[in-house]
Amino acid sequence: MKNQPFEIGVSFTCPNCQQKIEVEFNGEPLSVVCCAQCDKSFTVMRPAIAEEILIDWENEALFQKIRAEKTQTNNSSLLALIIRVIELLTWRDKGDGQVEAIREMRGWLIENEDKAPPIAELIQMDVNHRTNRRNME
Repeated sequence: MKNQPFEIGVSFTCPNCQQKIEVEFNGEPLSVVCCAQCDKSFTVMRPAIAEEILIDWENEALFQKIRAEKTQTNNSSLLALIIRVIELLTWRDKGDGQVEAIREMRGWLIENEDKAPPIAELIQMDVNHRTNRRNME
């Protein structure tokens, strides 16, 4: 990858007098040129070239890869929590499975605060649903 800006030359025909106009870009995104024959001015944008577009796509691909890996890690962590809570709630050993499941859930929520808002919303919805059901009875 080059650190120097790409030098790009653009030419076009003046729509007023059909004079050929040439513009050289040395890294700047815009250039204002005047037609030598009719003095009409034009603002020309520097075109993107294939290598620049490829760099943008590579950066986007890297971002999406990191995002997918983070999502996979989050999903694995949440799935492990769900399995652990189910185990604690269904296995009869000391009779304190519910208490241990709650401890496990709290520990996970503390360790994974960034993943917790959706779960906290679900818990709050469940609490509201139960409260509304009790009020209706």
